[in-house]
Amino acid sequence: MAAVTLLTEDIQLLMAREGLDADHTPRNVAFCNYTILEDAVFVVPDAHGDPRFRANPLTTGSPFIRFYAGAPLIFLAGLRIGAFCLFDGQARGAFTHGERAELVDFADRAVQILVSRLGRSAE
Repeated sequence: MAAVTLLTEDIQLLMAREGLDADHTPRNVAFCNYTILEDAVFVVPDAHGDPRFRANPLTTGSPFIRFYAGAPLIFLAGLRIGAFCLFDGQARGAFTHGERAELVDFADRAVQILVSRLGRSAE
């Protein structure tokens, strides 16, 4: 599963998604809340073993997230507005440096698309 998310004060909007039916979730259960805390890729190899996520309704219920990797969408320096993220129903081992770099590239592209759409809507 994959998604491009934007975070508002109360909800996580899934602006683009593959393998997920929901178009939003409450922000207080969003894995992306942790992703936007830093500029680096945030990885949870097994949500069942992570005290932050083992009781999370997105882990214990649909979509049954076990693995998560997210790169923050950095709009301006220090302004992280969401994430480009991957989810899986199965735990994973290592998330390589190459995989992290690819995820950052996808996040950067998503920001470029958002910025270009904002520019067009302002015209």
